[in-house]
Amino acid sequence: MPNPLEPVQPVPPKIATRKQVARTPWDGERLLDGDSHATVSYEQVELTDLDLRHSTFSECGFTGVDLTGSDLTGAHLVETELTEIEAAHLKAPRSLWRHNTLTRSRLGAVEAYEATLDQLVVSDSKISYLNGRGSIWSDVLMQRCVIDELDLLGAKLTRVRFEDCQIRSLGLDRASCRSVDLRSAELREVTGLAGLAGCTITPEQLYDLSGALAAHLGIHVAQH
Repeated sequence: MPNPLEPVQPVPPKIATRKQVARTPWDGERLLDGDSHATVSYEQVELTDLDLRHSTFSECGFTGVDLTGSDLTGAHLVETELTEIEAAHLKAPRSLWRHNTLTRSRLGAVEAYEATLDQLVVSDSKISYLNGRGSIWSDVLMQRCVIDELDLLGAKLTRVRFEDCQIRSLGLDRASCRSVDLRSAELREVTGLAGLAGCTITPEQLYDLSGALAAHLGIHVAQH
């Protein structure tokens, strides 16, 4: 029988090595919803307020691109690198992000509810509000990120690690977590505390959350 008091290490994200491909610079052709694009490089261009719904970007590269106001609803981004992306507001509900990297980017309000994130690495980035309600995260690594508000109501997370991240508000109402590693995250506020089941935290984090956990469980703490 396993010892219930014995610490269990969370399974880390499983992210395969991606092969390097030669990309062709974007020729400025208009991007439309439903289009498919493969091995294209978009560098230092504005792609604002575009209708990219249900578009597919495979093995592409985005560098220094402004995506503010663009609609990526239902879009597929596969084996794509995004670097130094700017977006004050980005719509990407029900989108698919598979085997991608997002690096050194600044995003404002991101609508990614009911999206699928699979083998995604996000590093050195700032996100003001990430609406991940009802989303599915598998093998996701967040490194050195600052997230003001992360709303994961009803989300399903498997093998997700937050490494040296700051999360000011984390919402886990009705979330389902397996091997979610929060030990290296600075958590200011957590709601939906039942959603922490399946997460790994440090003793210090547990102490910081003790008051909220007591209130959640209806425990009254008083002096003798």
